Amino acid sequence: MNARSLLPLRAATGAGRLSIDGLDAEALADEFGTPLYVYDAATLRERAAAYVEPLTAAGGRAVFALKANATPAVLRVLRDAGLGADVASAGEIAAALAAGFNGRDLVVHGNAKGSDDLDAALAAGAGLVVLDAPEEAALLAGKAAAAGIVQDVLVRVTPDIDVDTHAKVRTGHAGSKFGLDPDAARALLTSLPTGLRGRGLHVHLGSQVVDAGPLQAAATWCAAFCAEAGLTPEILDLGGGLGVAYTPTEATPDPRAYASALAVAVPAAFAAAGLAAPSLILEPGRSVVANAGITLYRVRVVKRTAAGTTWVSVDGGMADNPRVALYDAPYRPFLATRLDDPATGRYAVAGRHCESGDILALDVDLPSPRPGDLVAVPMTGAYHATMASNYNQFGRPAAVLVDGGAATLVTRRETAADLLAREIP
Repeated sequence: MNARSLLPLRAATGAGRLSIDGLDAEALADEFGTPLYVYDAATLRERAAAYVEPLTAAGGRAVFALKANATPAVLRVLRDAGLGADVASAGEIAAALAAGFNGRDLVVHGNAKGSDDLDAALAAGAGLVVLDAPEEAALLAGKAAAAGIVQDVLVRVTPDIDVDTHAKVRTGHAGSKFGLDPDAARALLTSLPTGLRGRGLHVHLGSQVVDAGPLQAAATWCAAFCAEAGLTPEILDLGGGLGVAYTPTEATPDPRAYASALAVAVPAAFAAAGLAAPSLILEPGRSVVANAGITLYRVRVVKRTAAGTTWVSVDGGMADNPRVALYDAPYRPFLATRLDDPATGRYAVAGRHCESGDILALDVDLPSPRPGDLVAVPMTGAYHATMASNYNQFGRPAAVLVDGGAATLVTRRETAADLLAREIP
């Protein structure tokens, strides 16, 4: 195992065994079962501080994107570390409130918000609602006026800046379903209906971006756009999207350097355009929680095919990690209790679901896997629990939070009764 950079801050690999904050991975699997999401609180705090400290010093703030992980216990750690909450539905608003966030901590997103989402935002006293369309502005304004309040809003603009990432997570190009073209954004921001107060602009270019360059370009674009349109935004929300390394050979982006660079780039861009600098908001998600998570599985079957592939099938799969099937996302599983054993070949790690695409990793070097072995998959703190499903009617995994040498069950494993609870006999 030479992928130390992929492991949580408090993970260790002594004596050939994985431990997290002093807790043996095998012992965690025995106590809580598998598949099991394990989150390291120390990593969450360190990653949150990487954003909170430079942005606060510059008069800005960071709000965590709940789409990456909405587990309330994880959110409580991030709230206590100083992050706000970026939410995109009534459900995410409920999760944020359950974790102790205040309404003013919330930035509410979504490209097709429903009446229930907007009702939840207003009821929570959301600090900002990001408008994605004129129809949404009209609906929100009517609700705000009826409630006798004025809701602060941002308008999402699409700058047609492309980024080098997977096509399915690019959001700032001209054909994106998100946001408004520049003329439409300017028209909406300068003629908001009664009940709404415009505070500035929102831009998001995409996910798994590996450096600050694209967002620096977005800041420059926004400054030029505002100067030309006669806008003086109080707030510029540049979204999130900083990526992470999923394999040892990938570059590891630095969240602190990223946040610090943007804290400098925004005032510089607006000064060059002859405008006062707006307050900066960033919405990190993946780069805060991915590295904090490890998923544990048990090997069930090992078999070699006539084509030469040796499949190592585990007790989870695409229902608890759909990212491989969706994006061909790379992962590097390893055997958690045999770290010192030499690799004996290259293996494909598969899940137990009824799909040929149910694969967790291909061409992984492992030491002769056997049924019962414990497989650990690092970098699974983001977009796993939130994207998990009940495909094949499997219950979603349990989750534990490891902190101070103790493991706390924070999400119980779903049962067959849970899966049937919504059905009407």
